[in-house]
Amino acid sequence: MASPEIEVDSDSKTPKNEAHIFDVFSACAYGDFPKLRKFVEENCASLSKPDGNGYYALHWASLNNFPDIVQYVIEHGGDVNAVDNSQQTALHWSAVRGAVSVADILLQNGARVEAADINGYRAVHVAAQYGQTAFINHLVAKYHADFDAPDRDGRSPLHWSLFIPNGSLIFFLPNDAKN
Repeated sequence: MASPEIEVDSDSKTPKNEAHIFDVFSACAYGDFPKLRKFVEENCASLSKPDGNGYYALHWASLNNFPDIVQYVIEHGGDVNAVDNSQQTALHWSAVRGAVSVADILLQNGARVEAADINGYRAVHVAAQYGQTAFINHLVAKYHADFDAPDRDGRSPLHWSLFIPNGSLIFFLPNDAKN
């Protein structure tokens, strides 16, 4: 399924552990805006370079649904179309948790809705793999994402949704697609 590299045990409701905030990447991952600002504005830390694993600050903020940090990173040099080691963008990472507000910021700042990773996964594929129906609906309705786009193995987001226990994506389809 989706890239295992972006499987993290973090969410925006979990209190941050100060010991874990030591650079722009961890500040973005844990949503520590004051520390991020300090790293950038006082220490001149770059938001346009990847960490040692090839991940960008924008990826971490997008994954963990921190819209204010996503906007700040973009305004301070973060590239909305920067790719990680598997060619995934911040939009792919936002799809994991269904971060619609983050996706809006990324797309309004030039992110490519149809960007594909090394497996041919677009954000709609990743969202389907994680059961993020509202995210898919939003990308299709507002940004005209191609819901029928095949990945490298010929699977569409609908195919991926069949791996989700409740199969909730089938209810998303327009009436003419169900027939």
